Amino acid sequence: MQKKIVGIRDERGFTLIEIIMVIVLLGIIAAIAIPKYIDLKSSAVTATVEGLKGGIVSSASIGYADIAINGYYSNAATYPNGSDLNSSYLSSDDLTFVNSTDPTCFTATVGGSTYTFTYYQGSGGVDYTSS
Repeated sequence: MQKKIVGIRDERGFTLIEIIMVIVLLGIIAAIAIPKYIDLKSSAVTATVEGLKGGIVSSASIGYADIAINGYYSNAATYPNGSDLNSSYLSSDDLTFVNSTDPTCFTATVGGSTYTFTYYQGSGGVDYTSS
């Protein structure tokens, strides 16, 4: 004689509702996380480019102080020219000096884009463009 127990079922797997709920939750998490990751990546590229710009400006300031203190040129109150900035004050594996008729340009590849930094000797300032 077989006994039947009412209300107890064989629970060996997940129900369809449980699986659907897990998929929906993973979709919600992905919908929130992916845009955050993309924003984080673009913020990192911007921070890197601004850091390289700051490095050039700092090198120019060091060169300005060195020239003013040691009087390397007849005009002691000047920033170093692009060639001197590159050879004496700026040391970076990320920046490449552009050997052209304009010795004030540097390039760097950040996040898959190439940025061109233009150094202004008169003010020691730097601008950059993306290409």
